[in-house]
Amino acid sequence: MHDLVIRNARIADGLGNPLVEGDLAVKDGRVAAIGRITDEAGEAVDAKGLVLAPGCVDVHTHYDAQLTWDMTCSPSPALGVTTVVVGNCGFGIAPTPPHRREIVMKNLAEVEAMSLDALKEGIDWGFESFGEYLDLLTRKSVYPNVATLASHTTMRTAVMGDEGSQRPSTPDELRQLISLFRDAMASGAAGLGSSTNENHRAFGGLPIASRLASEDEFRDLVRVMADYRHGLFMATCGHHTGIDFLAELASISGKPALYAPLLAYSNAPERAPRLMAECDAARARGLPVYAQTSCQPVSLSFALISAYILKTVHPWPASEDPAVLKAIFADPAFRQAIRDTLAKPDPRRVFNGRWDLMDVTTAALAKNARYEGRHIAEIAAERGRDPLDVFLDFGLEEDLKTTFTGRILNVEEDRVAELLRNDGVLVSLSDAGAHNTFLCDAAYAMHFLGRWVREKRLFDLPTAIRKVTSDPAEVYGIIDRGRLTKGAFADMILFDPDRVAAGKLERHRDMPAGGERLLRRASGLQGTWVNGVRVFDGENYVKLARGPGQVLRKFADARPRLGMPGARQAAAE
Repeated sequence: MHDLVIRNARIADGLGNPLVEGDLAVKDGRVAAIGRITDEAGEAVDAKGLVLAPGCVDVHTHYDAQLTWDMTCSPSPALGVTTVVVGNCGFGIAPTPPHRREIVMKNLAEVEAMSLDALKEGIDWGFESFGEYLDLLTRKSVYPNVATLASHTTMRTAVMGDEGSQRPSTPDELRQLISLFRDAMASGAAGLGSSTNENHRAFGGLPIASRLASEDEFRDLVRVMADYRHGLFMATCGHHTGIDFLAELASISGKPALYAPLLAYSNAPERAPRLMAECDAARARGLPVYAQTSCQPVSLSFALISAYILKTVHPWPASEDPAVLKAIFADPAFRQAIRDTLAKPDPRRVFNGRWDLMDVTTAALAKNARYEGRHIAEIAAERGRDPLDVFLDFGLEEDLKTTFTGRILNVEEDRVAELLRNDGVLVSLSDAGAHNTFLCDAAYAMHFLGRWVREKRLFDLPTAIRKVTSDPAEVYGIIDRGRLTKGAFADMILFDPDRVAAGKLERHRDMPAGGERLLRRASGLQGTWVNGVRVFDGENYVKLARGPGQVLRKFADARPRLGMPGARQAAAE
């Protein structure tokens, strides 16, 4: 007898093949049969013609801390995600000796805009080493499957403390870093996460520690992976880290290297196509170099009391004292200095003065509710005033309580479409678990299926499902997931393709210490199963004594074919 049968579904295999009508049976967490199934089952679900597809594989999340207090990994399973990868950008929480915990939390609070109070109250520090961290997650149990990258900055902090953000490693320190990474790989790390991005700052405004690593340190670390059958290297890259260097690292390790973030810049339209072409050229030489992009505009919601989006605009104040900020924002000299800075676009800045992409999301005063959903440029034109003055005066009038949303990257959809079409570009970059008060991009797959399939018709449904399931699973070596074929793990979502979409942002106070975050719901998603167990019923999480997700420690040989020479021909054969 089967454990579960889902009947009358349109089944997508996740490999890009046409959907088939029929039933799917599950036994012991894996797909047991597909077709017309008359056998008895412990549980039966009538799909009523909806699409049954593999669960989404989100390769760019920051749930490292949250997973120690939240087994559901909210909100990802409620948004169609059944496997998450943590440790991205080099920002994890393991390995962490007790005397380094404070700095690790402070750095996370700064670089990933997490609530320090929530981290202090929520993190279960029942581990020190990387392997002990995986053991802790296994004991606690999790709803989605979890793969973990070893975190470059965290390892530097463990070895060097604050000095990791101030200087390169010494030969002895490098030997310790290599030892920690080797221990992580042996314990079940999927690979190495790092960052060279200039916008990544640690506590106190210092660079995050991996930015101080020399190129030789990167070479020596990825060389460790040459001793393993699996592994990969991902980096959130700054402007001085090129594809050629990632290709060199892929050659040294023999493993994939991933560039993040590949995004369309309005003020540098040539940048993303050039980087994508360089990745293509590396793969044409047989080097598995990939990129990660987002399928949605990169947006940040904020209030003027903590305007994360504007902190790279000189001389935006660092203070979060309301009285201090009100005096600064009212100062004509400050406003002129900001105008002067914005007059010189800089691709390294998050915001460059596109007031047509700065919206009023939630007004604090009832009389201003009519402006919600409108952008600052439109309001300024209506009033015949300068957009910066309108923006600051609006916030001052509402006691700095207005919620604004800045759409900062990936805004022009024709440019985004060019990135999404490329098989060597993974649809990703949710940042789920981070920047909780500014964004919630964990619903990226729901947006992809709704916007780019149903509305824009850029992809057919089978291809789009492949892009968010088996493609990332293949590159990351995630075994028997991202597909619904006999013997594969039964990670599944059931959805209505005519309704699937990412919902509106909602503000919740459900983090430790009463912390606030933004969440979304998914329209048209009827259920999520992990290893054959339903974890989300279309409305709520299913309450389970133990989560069905697996903490992944074993990965496939690092030989992805995706986007490599001859891959399409091999797939056809």
